[in-house]
Amino acid sequence: MNQQTENRILAAIVALFGAYIAIRAFRLPITVDEASTAINHVPRLVVDTLFYEREANPNNHILNTLLIKIMTGIFGWHHFVVRLPVLTGAAMYAWAALHLSKRMATGSLIRIFSMLMFFGNPYLLEFFSFARGYGLAAGLLAVAVEMACRFFDTQDPKQLRASFIFAGLAVYANFTLLIFWAPFIFLLLLAVYSEDWSLKSAWTKSKPALIALLVFVALWFAPLKRLSRDSEIVNWNELGTYFESVQRIVRASIHANAYLGNGSDLALTRILTAGISAITGVALFRLATRRFRLQADPRIFMALLLPLAAVANVAQVRLTHTPYLEARLGLFYWPLAAVSLSCAASWLHERYGRKAAIALVLPLSLLWLVNTARTVNLDKSLEWYHDTDTFTVLEYLKQAYTAEGRSEPYIIDTEWFMQNSFIFHLEKDTYGYAKYAKLPPFHGNQPPLKDADYYYAISGDRTQEALVNYDIVLRIPESSLVLCRRKR
Repeated sequence: MNQQTENRILAAIVALFGAYIAIRAFRLPITVDEASTAINHVPRLVVDTLFYEREANPNNHILNTLLIKIMTGIFGWHHFVVRLPVLTGAAMYAWAALHLSKRMATGSLIRIFSMLMFFGNPYLLEFFSFARGYGLAAGLLAVAVEMACRFFDTQDPKQLRASFIFAGLAVYANFTLLIFWAPFIFLLLLAVYSEDWSLKSAWTKSKPALIALLVFVALWFAPLKRLSRDSEIVNWNELGTYFESVQRIVRASIHANAYLGNGSDLALTRILTAGISAITGVALFRLATRRFRLQADPRIFMALLLPLAAVANVAQVRLTHTPYLEARLGLFYWPLAAVSLSCAASWLHERYGRKAAIALVLPLSLLWLVNTARTVNLDKSLEWYHDTDTFTVLEYLKQAYTAEGRSEPYIIDTEWFMQNSFIFHLEKDTYGYAKYAKLPPFHGNQPPLKDADYYYAISGDRTQEALVNYDIVLRIPESSLVLCRRKR
């Protein structure tokens, strides 16, 4: 394949990725967690946000919160503006993915495969469209890895410092990435000191980066100390084993589709675990044959990031007695997995030729194509399915208001976890829906109000309670969500 054709294919992948997440960011309403950030955390002082002075809440992803504060201060409170920081993270992710793919310099096949792997997880793509810290952190992580590779190329201390800074910002976007940050910093320092065992030379190269590291550690101390006391850190969806954590990530990544029978997530987790273990073994062997000089082949450095992050996660659980990661918290594993798989394909191509590389590339690419075709969409969210039809409901109320010639807005009650989305869109009122609907006072988990005009809920026990006083007037397609109207 000539260079021009390869560049067009890579550009097309990036363009499709960008269009997909931007359209979703514009079409989908604000979700419960985004609204919590925007309404509860963004209005607070910068110092409060940086150090969790009033509330150490895991939902407050510091860097994301600060950037939303800046963006909304400049452009106003449109839901797309709230998502500009995570879209910036997506742009960084695409930029870094493009450059890292080109580093697998053993042919067009490997570079295109690498790009497909970076964008090959629909569950990760979902978080590039929602105003949370996960997508922003993934973008900063990818840039940090690219900056590290640039340091290997140039031996410029500024590039090493840049890699430390981007890794630190990734942690500020989501403290879960401490599990990535620790092995990343360890491997980089090992790379510096193993290249030239002269402490003076190594200190000259690493001094600017180490200063940046110390600044971040000092800034993190207070918020991490306060965050560690939050009950959600200890009690949220406790998982028994690391394997179960990975299995949940895989299940979310395939949207629980049965590609290999009902146990597809288990089978794919075993295949992935075996594959990454084999890649790790190869990376360690290549490291040993190069006298433990990581810079001799940057792919060794990249391939070791994922297994060492896994080790860091297990160590963190054992030492702090916190749970293993839920699916959304483990999202950062995917770019590291994409790097590892790309390194494996590159090594196969380099050692055994094109046919050997195709034996790995072809099945993974087919799985990517099938999974992407079955899961990508412009209207729904796997993680926040109950909030993705807020606009549908508000539009229904608008049409009913107009048809009935009302002069007062309808009162719409919802289940407690569905209130935030409506609060954001009615309080910020970027589309004028406040004329047609208003909410009762915020409430916890309670029975449906008897005197509201409408009740919006997930079909189940609460809806059965509501049907004493309400009738179902709208069923949301392909979901269990229903809108009920008070009987007249």
